[in-house]
Amino acid sequence: MSKQREKIEVFEGQVLETALLSDDGGTVLCKAGTIMTPDLIRRLSNWVVRVEPGKKKQDEDETVPAARMNRDEILRRLEFEEIVSRKTRERAESSQGEFFDKVRAGQGGLSLDAIEDAVAAMVEETPDDPDVPVKLFEMKQHSSYMYQHCMECGVMGSFIATNLKYPHKDVMGFAMALMLHDVGILTVPDSVLTKKTALTAEEWALVRGHSERGFEALKKVPGMDPLALMTAMGHHVYADGSGYPESVDFNDLPPLVHLAVVINDFETLTAQHGPFRQAANLHDGVSILLRHRHRYHPTAIEQFVRVIGFYPISTFVELNTGETGVVVRNNPDNLFLPEIKMVLDPEGAEFKKEIIVNLFEDAERRITAVRSDL
Repeated sequence: MSKQREKIEVFEGQVLETALLSDDGGTVLCKAGTIMTPDLIRRLSNWVVRVEPGKKKQDEDETVPAARMNRDEILRRLEFEEIVSRKTRERAESSQGEFFDKVRAGQGGLSLDAIEDAVAAMVEETPDDPDVPVKLFEMKQHSSYMYQHCMECGVMGSFIATNLKYPHKDVMGFAMALMLHDVGILTVPDSVLTKKTALTAEEWALVRGHSERGFEALKKVPGMDPLALMTAMGHHVYADGSGYPESVDFNDLPPLVHLAVVINDFETLTAQHGPFRQAANLHDGVSILLRHRHRYHPTAIEQFVRVIGFYPISTFVELNTGETGVVVRNNPDNLFLPEIKMVLDPEGAEFKKEIIVNLFEDAERRITAVRSDL
């Protein structure tokens, strides 16, 4: 039996005592100390199998430190609203996947009917209040990062454009554009996309050309929205000239394409690229964008942060009191002072009753750090 089939038994909330390695032992998939969440177990399904905690041999007297609490369990209790329902998401994923598969196979006669209907349902469900507690990202189920990336960008684009009060038609076009924006990457061999060493000049040129090839592929589809064409071509074009293709002038792009550039980068920063690269937490993702704000259109970066927040919902924060809370709502009047649900007291014990604190009104508490160990 191959190593890949000899799966390691893990349970939700388990803290890995030793690093999890790839089949050949050459790549660290998960570092020692990593907490096994349902999402991570799903992503590592080729290497691990989920078991019930009782099936794992443990010292009965062993207690799990508060810092090792199951992050997903805490968030699940908060009952954050999904931006779109599971059924609608699955419908959108299916139509997107069929479209991409046909493009990959070089099939002609492509139709937008199924994906347009799915996007319409997605936009219809999107909450129009930026302060409601929503899950910014859902569980990523597709095996291909590129499919996941486009799907998450589309959902996030629908949410942001809706809350910026764009007309329904524009929200539809924007969500569609983001769901299709990376179609050109299908022309890049997997061997290049998954390469662990530096790309050669020829390989890098192949990657950089995906924007133009995506534009050409979408241009052949009857009824394609011009916004989708411009987003495919311009989602790597930056104000400082560092992006590509060089033939596209940053100032010629419309506002929604500038916003798509921000969304594309944010999702890339905060997504798990397979099991091989650790994702930034949502707050760090926003911070990185702001540190490099010179690359983006000033209105686009301002709009993005206004909707998503400086401390995005579901961010765990430590307070000056030693307490730990999770952001459940942003204050539009001051994005640095969100509303939080208290999770742990200064000794690390879980609060037994619900305590909601609005930092905009509570002068005694302030955020001192973001916690990534929950």
